[in-house]
Amino acid sequence: MSGRQPLALTTAAAVVGLALVWQAAAASSATYDETTYLNAAARWWRQGDRVGVTRMGSPNLFWKLQLAPTFAALDLMGRGALIDDQPARQPDLLPIARIGSSWIWLLGLALTAWWARLLSGPWAMALAAWLYALSPNLLAHGGLVTMETPVTVAATAVFMSFWAFLWTGRRRWFWASAALCGLAFACKFTAIVLPPILGAVWLFYEPLSMRRLARMGLAMAGYLIVMLAADAALNGFAILPLSPTSGDHPSASGFGPLGGIVARLYETPIPQDWVGFAGQLRHQASGGPGYLLGERRMGGWRYYYLVALAVKVPPLFWLMAAWRGSMSGWRRSLTQAPDRMLLQSALLFFAIASAGSSRNYGVRYLLPVAPLAVMWLSGLVRGEERGRPSRLIGRAVIVVGLLGQAAAVISVQPNPLTYFNVFAGGRAGGRRVLADSNLDWGQGLRALARLQRGRPEFRDLTIYTFGTVDPSVYGVVGTAHVIDADEGHTPPPPPLESVATPYVAVSASLQYGPWGPAGLFRPLDGLVPIAMTDDGTIAVYRVQ
Repeated sequence: MSGRQPLALTTAAAVVGLALVWQAAAASSATYDETTYLNAAARWWRQGDRVGVTRMGSPNLFWKLQLAPTFAALDLMGRGALIDDQPARQPDLLPIARIGSSWIWLLGLALTAWWARLLSGPWAMALAAWLYALSPNLLAHGGLVTMETPVTVAATAVFMSFWAFLWTGRRRWFWASAALCGLAFACKFTAIVLPPILGAVWLFYEPLSMRRLARMGLAMAGYLIVMLAADAALNGFAILPLSPTSGDHPSASGFGPLGGIVARLYETPIPQDWVGFAGQLRHQASGGPGYLLGERRMGGWRYYYLVALAVKVPPLFWLMAAWRGSMSGWRRSLTQAPDRMLLQSALLFFAIASAGSSRNYGVRYLLPVAPLAVMWLSGLVRGEERGRPSRLIGRAVIVVGLLGQAAAVISVQPNPLTYFNVFAGGRAGGRRVLADSNLDWGQGLRALARLQRGRPEFRDLTIYTFGTVDPSVYGVVGTAHVIDADEGHTPPPPPLESVATPYVAVSASLQYGPWGPAGLFRPLDGLVPIAMTDDGTIAVYRVQ
């Protein structure tokens, strides 16, 4: 076959995938997190607000990378009012902002395909590109203005640079990886787990000795220093005190005679992202409400991400993974194969996420290693080196796997965020398995407005919706009760018994997930909704 065919197929995958991302970008209303980031970005762009969302426990760089080019283009075209009137103009601004940030998703596909080519050749590049473009979870977050896609792409660059260091022994790749890790950390604080993962992977590549262990320890300490320095530089060396107030600090009194010193430390400016990271550590220590298989719990489950992968990943992905592992044996795949770093890093990341996270909100927390899984699967093309029966089986597995990925995307497009596989019973069954950003992240208001246009009787409606946006902004008609994730921030909504309209609509993350007031929606237990939004996030019931 012509050597140009893999490149043509890779380009086709990029075009198809980008079209799917753009379609999804226009289909839904803002997710819970997007509203916060759009508001912060508008304040930064117009008023120079440098605090952003730091005190909420989040970095700022990712939404600057996503939104600054779009905001600049809007100002140049004379459409700056979309930024000034945020969130009132959110329905108009959001699709533009999402499409404008999709270059990051495309960059992720390009990096993944190129690395696959370096590992396994040009046909692996084409296979990796199509697996990336037909991943419901990567598509879902590629069309959102959130931190998931930026940190996923940055993490891919981190792993790729470190692989180049291991493969060539050139130190410049080691320090490039450290600097890129600073970029990943500036996009999402989850990247703090990357240095220990890479250090553990490094141990597998050379014989272990005390001298080598000490040398590696010093090198990884330098890696961490460069990472933090890169993060500070990317944020313009912005500083911020840990405490937003000065004077009395009750928590400092718990340190006894050192209380005065601790109080001064609270008020001493430090790199801004360190303040956000400290806030995120507090959030993790206190845990958060989660939902899994009908149970609500503070602090999460150790097996949460195992269940999430089982129901949020297309089933034929696992068929491809099983055949890929059998090609040379799982033990060799983990310890001797040229691309063993991919599998080692993914498994270590999964183990840390399962053991360390106390805030189980979505499979999105595993996305930084999704490209690693894609590249590892692209090694299926190496089956050409085996006997004829194995080659034929391998080709069949590739074809069936890609068809399965395509079927998964077709079944849920243009709402890939709500994808659940057949083992979960699709979106209808997935409502009882997982919630929050796995299904209903507050993005269903456009879908509800479409439902009301198709069925005008649903305009006489009482809405219990998850999020922070007034449904009327997206054209939804009815009595609205908006419930957010900040417990105690909004007054408790009225009980269902007080509803005066003939219909009531309820978001899945309120009815099944962790955010609805306890017992409020119990009267709906056992009832079958008379209608659902096309994205599966909001159910409509007739009031009895």
